Amino acid sequence: MSQKVKLMKYAIVPLIDLRDLNLNSTDKLVMGMIVSLTIKRNVCTASNGFLSNQLQVSKRTITKSLSKLKSKNLITIDGEDNQRKIYSNIVWNKSSIDMEQDFYTP
Repeated sequence: MSQKVKLMKYAIVPLIDLRDLNLNSTDKLVMGMIVSLTIKRNVCTASNGFLSNQLQVSKRTITKSLSKLKSKNLITIDGEDNQRKIYSNIVWNKSSIDMEQDFYTP
């Protein structure tokens, strides 16, 4: 039985991640995926396979990015393998998703 994977339309990358010069672009995108997937249930249960498919990178790259985000205390990971839960440690509220209010044009 093949499983159809739905592509995500966007990822929300918190500005705090963009200011951290020690994160590469893949780390920022992985963080954006986690934040986007935690909007409804406050937890991300996506597998490394799902994340690697969405971002078109290897599972090993996802593993490295998750380790880096965890070491910087940007995420918390509970459980292992198919029972894993990823939580964003960045404090934000749903009103901050209204991007039109947050745009700054000099």
